[in-house]
Amino acid sequence: MKKHTIRAIIAAALVTAFVSPIAAQASTKVITIWADNDRGPALSTFLLNNPNIAPGYKIKINTYADYNSLDGAYQKATAATGPDIMFNPIGDAIKYAQSGKVLKMFLSSHARTVLSNTALKYGQWQGSQYGLPLDIDTTAMYWNTAFGPAPKTFAELIADFQKAKAAGTATLGFCAADGTWGALPFLTALGGGAYGYVGKSLTPDPSKVLINSSALVSNIKQYAVGSDGKSNGLFGWDGCKATFLAGKALAMNSGAWQLSDVQKSGVKYVILPTPTLTGSGVTHQWAGYGGAWITSFAAQHNNLFGVREVINYLASDAGALAYAKATNRPSPNTAITAQLSSDVQGFAQSGSKNGLVQLDDLLGDNTGGSNYYDTLTAAFTAIFINGKDVQSTLDNAAKIFAANFQSGFKKL
Repeated sequence: MKKHTIRAIIAAALVTAFVSPIAAQASTKVITIWADNDRGPALSTFLLNNPNIAPGYKIKINTYADYNSLDGAYQKATAATGPDIMFNPIGDAIKYAQSGKVLKMFLSSHARTVLSNTALKYGQWQGSQYGLPLDIDTTAMYWNTAFGPAPKTFAELIADFQKAKAAGTATLGFCAADGTWGALPFLTALGGGAYGYVGKSLTPDPSKVLINSSALVSNIKQYAVGSDGKSNGLFGWDGCKATFLAGKALAMNSGAWQLSDVQKSGVKYVILPTPTLTGSGVTHQWAGYGGAWITSFAAQHNNLFGVREVINYLASDAGALAYAKATNRPSPNTAITAQLSSDVQGFAQSGSKNGLVQLDDLLGDNTGGSNYYDTLTAAFTAIFINGKDVQSTLDNAAKIFAANFQSGFKKL
């Protein structure tokens, strides 16, 4: 081989050695964000085409249809395909931090001041912050004012439904629009629930299974099933949102993520916590926090500087306000509460008064055969659709819950 050919090859190799990293570095100027179909479009309204958030970086947002598709994609993601920032329930940040797929974040002293300890701790693992809480995932009751003033008791709601059903103006009383996750207010209104707590604390007592309480069994039989043993229309879950938007349901329990659709429907509404049967005490709904976290892929993409700029912006009051207004969700940032709409403030107040922290270790455990949500779906289907015996159905669910809660409690 001629020497000049060898020199040419060496020169080419050197050019490749120096050019390739530069080309690779240039490609990392895109910060990729993954979010679900609720948060993704909202993020686009203020994160895209805003050069002041992360100067020198372009932000790209990939939107997935729902939580399951987003989480499933993240489970399969690699450095070649994965995002730099994830938006999802920040409890997932802790789950993935344990497997090394989430990086620590460092929040300013101001951010740590305006975010509650509960919100911050929800995104912490082993004393370090892995998730930035940006919205409160909780629900409240939308009441259709066409059926009169909002009821002060669930007994009033039942009576109002019976009148409306007889008049042919309603086919559904109370809709849990987010399925079994959103059905807890109905269960607690009628004297049941998932698990109990130790005294007046928020420490779960896994030995207290509430799904087959005598009060819940009795009240479902009395108020929610008809003479045929099946649903009388008082309660619906999953797929019932359309009925509320059509003005044929009295109430819908759901979150701030439904505000836009409810407003577009023309239904006139007020937002308040679901009342108890007698008006004494409070019902409960699950509450968690949604937000953002930094994936391990951000480091592999050499994007950490820009990614941290995005996180710092979202943790600021200006970023938190932009996020809250875009998503129409209550914010855990106390400095901006007064600047949010009355509707969103209503969800925040409902969450602070009635919210119970959603403990996925207990609710997601399937030691008994299936998790909380799937078990409840099967129980609701058996009772309200197939007309199965209420007591025996809920007793079977309670056995599954007892095993799940005992196992899940050990992971807390």
